[in-house]
This record gives sequence, structure tokens and C-alpha cells, in this order.
Amino acid sequence: MSPEQGRRERNKLDKQERIFAAASELFGADGYEGVTTQRIAERAGVTNGTLFRYAANKAELLLMVMNSEFAARIAEGREAIASEPTAEPATRIMALLAPIARGSRDPHENTTHYQRELLFGEPTERYRAEGLALTETLQREIADLLSGRISGRPGNADTNNQPARADASPVGEAAVGDDATLAARAISNVLHLEIARAALEGSSPDDLTATIARQVDLISSGYLRSRHPLTPDASLTESPTKEDNS
Repeated sequence: MSPEQGRRERNKLDKQERIFAAASELFGADGYEGVTTQRIAERAGVTNGTLFRYAANKAELLLMVMNSEFAARIAEGREAIASEPTAEPATRIMALLAPIARGSRDPHENTTHYQRELLFGEPTERYRAEGLALTETLQREIADLLSGRISGRPGNADTNNQPARADASPVGEAAVGDDATLAARAISNVLHLEIARAALEGSSPDDLTATIARQVDLISSGYLRSRHPLTPDASLTESPTKEDNS
């Protein structure tokens, strides 16, 4: 790279960082509806034309800012998981999700618009694709926690001492992974839907976290039971003795 090319790249990066900082500050202070691209451009010290080289519209600017916050909260959740290596899967999953739930509260409308853009935004939007990639990363990590692929307590540890049902069919590794992926997707959907609901209804952070935790517990418990069903109680299946028939 020539010195001139290096200078242009540094200028480009500097403008991108200024635009990001301005958008983050204004969205955080005034919410999505209270901010215009003109205000962001003025705060960043660039023209509107320059701003639109980095983001096509205000929605993309919000995606850019919220993706960064989403990634930071996933990282915070990973640190929380590491501090609870022997906890039950549902507890570890909530350790991963709690920072995301707590961080979705300020301000409400940013979260609502972010969720809407992730679900219904333009397929070609770069920052939407990045947000969806973060969601997929989160789902994979939830699946790993359920199936025991993340170090610490395996996802089936609470049933390790339970005998398998005599008529249970063997299940291949691929099927186990598919079930964990489906359960993880359900948990991820719960997270996004409950965050959107809480933003609309004004639920407290504690209520939001508790609601998500209850559903995570139900889904993870159902997944674990499906992987390791308990042996029926022999006393309930014994044939009647002669004395019983007399």
C-alpha cells in the first residue's frame, strides 16, 4: 500500500469512527425517533453525502450501533458463563442472556426498531447481515451449552446417573446436534420476542429477565428429558403375582 493509499484508509476509518460515535451518542440520548441523519452528520463533522457512504439510511446507522452493543453483551455473557462452570444448563444459558436482556432497556424505542430491522429489514443491508450473524452465533453458543460442547458442566450432567429407558432408540450425534439447535433457536426467539414485548409494555428489567428465565428453564428441561428419558418405575409395570390374583 502506498503512503497515499494509507492516508486515505486512515481518513476513511476516522470518518467511520466519528459517524459511529455520533450515532451512538445521539441514539442513546434522544432515541431513534428523535434523531435525524443530518444531526448525526453534523455531530460527526461530515456532510450528509459522506455519511451515506457508510450507511444508506438511519436504520442502518441504528443497526451499526446496536450490533456493536449486542456483540459486547454476548462477550459479557461469555465471561459470566466462565464463572459458573458447574451450574445447570439453564443457569448458564441465562448467564449468557442476562446482559442482553438488561442492556435492551435504554431507550426502549431503539430496541423496538432494532428488532424490526433484524426481522424485516432489507436483505442486502450489510449491518442487518452482521446482526443476523450475531444472532446465529448466540444460537450456536446456546446449543453448545445444552449439548455440553462448552467446557464446564455437560448439558446432560443432571441425568448422567439415570438409567436409559429400555426401549429407547439410539440417536446419532447429528440428531443430537439438530435437537440442540432447535432448542437453542426456540430460546433465541424467546429472548427477542420478550425483549420486544418488554419494550412495548414498559416491563422492568427484573420482570423481563425472570420471564425469559422461566421459558429457558422449560425449553432446556424439555430438551434434556428428550435426550435422556427416565426408566419407568418397575413397581408400576410388574406383572401381578399369584397372591394378587387370589
